[in-house]
Amino acid sequence: MMKRPIHSVWYSFSILFIMLNMASCRKNAVEPNDGKENYTIGFRFQEFEDRVSPLGTKAQTADDVIKRATAGNFNQNTQESHIYYWSFNAETLMPDIYPSTHWNITYNQGLIPDEYAAGWSYESYVAGRALSLKGLKELIFKMPLTQVLEVHELAFDVSSSGTGPKGFSLLFSQDGESYVVLKEHNQFANTNTPQARNSFTFSLEELALDLSKDLYIKLVPEAGNRGSAGDYNEVTGIVRIDNFRLSGIAEELADASVRRVHYHIFDAATKNLVLSGADHFREGELSDFQLTLPSGDYIASFVTNVSNAALTIPETGNADGYFIANMFANHKAKIFGVVDTFSVDGDMHKEIELSRYYSEIRFAFTDTKDLSHVGKLVIKQGHVPKFYAPFRPAMDSPVQDVSEIVILPEFSDNKELFFNQFIGNTVVPTRLSYVVEAYDIADKLITTFEVESEVRNNMQLLFRGSLLGTPNGGFVVRLNENWSGEKQVGFN
Repeated sequence: MMKRPIHSVWYSFSILFIMLNMASCRKNAVEPNDGKENYTIGFRFQEFEDRVSPLGTKAQTADDVIKRATAGNFNQNTQESHIYYWSFNAETLMPDIYPSTHWNITYNQGLIPDEYAAGWSYESYVAGRALSLKGLKELIFKMPLTQVLEVHELAFDVSSSGTGPKGFSLLFSQDGESYVVLKEHNQFANTNTPQARNSFTFSLEELALDLSKDLYIKLVPEAGNRGSAGDYNEVTGIVRIDNFRLSGIAEELADASVRRVHYHIFDAATKNLVLSGADHFREGELSDFQLTLPSGDYIASFVTNVSNAALTIPETGNADGYFIANMFANHKAKIFGVVDTFSVDGDMHKEIELSRYYSEIRFAFTDTKDLSHVGKLVIKQGHVPKFYAPFRPAMDSPVQDVSEIVILPEFSDNKELFFNQFIGNTVVPTRLSYVVEAYDIADKLITTFEVESEVRNNMQLLFRGSLLGTPNGGFVVRLNENWSGEKQVGFN
């Protein structure tokens, strides 16, 4: 559950403005020339990502933009924000923000935590879940500093039960063996209320970190000053950790080869296409999108695609034949869009809020055995290929897509993977089904299973279960609806 009123949710995303010069746009409909006066309409798009980043990225505020514009060591390929951030809302150890996949969280000499409880909100993230640890002796976050240019601050929220610790010491290491104290004896402010939130922030700017190595942060609980709390019990005491975040400056990861905005303007009465086109935009470009239209009533569809493949969208025809589709194998695609109505009777400026047209699909494998011999995972569609026809929901499928997702995993302590599923903008949940095949390093099939659920767009769907165990993994399905609610159902 991403912590956003989402987004939050999704919320407020980075703002991207795009100027499309009509002379350079590809137009497949002729502008009407019926004697009406033409007017300029400026569109400003909000609520979509202009860079490739994990779901849950904190929205930029005006202050963030100002800081980026004035900082002397910034350029368009860096950003100052959270380098790592864990909300734990999806009840997995997968961070919401990260520059490297080789992170790790362990406790009590290498155990992997898997319990969660109620958490707290943080900035634009709504309250969700927190990591819950019983009998904690030590908690270690391993964070590779890949793509990191500067490390500034560490912060998190912590609480405990009545018999849990009321303080802790904090240490760091870059080899996971030799630890140096960051700060000893960090006392909880609230000791009288069980599981009361205590927020801590630690400056790391003075540390001489080697950014080519990993950063290990170790939390060691202490009895602390207990106020009216009970006696400290190292075995039964329960600690909660939430909103764990490392901040600084990191390089932006932009692995998308396609950055394109599509627009289709239809006459509101006849549904005939008036204007259509598509244009590329550069990452971080800050301009308005302008169109010229005569007076009248219109329905507009805007779609943005940040991915490694083009979308399938007909550029001619009327609204009844209009649809959007994304190839299943293009599984990193960030696709946002909106269908909006407006009237033109003069020059005007209009702000457009785009919605996420996809959902995030996650697999969290619970196998206790080593999975390093798994060399390849192939994910196939068990459902009918997805497309979105906003003006004709009952349209017969125009899509033929037999592509599949191929992932070469590097399973260690982290046994999770995720991809994006294009859905469109749906009110009624749509059925999703996936056939997963696992192959060993000799490309021999080890196992195959199928999972399914029903989701709408703008959701997180988590399948949790064994990859190499019980038939079909005994998977549990968790749906994070708009990152602010959840429901779970078990199946075999």
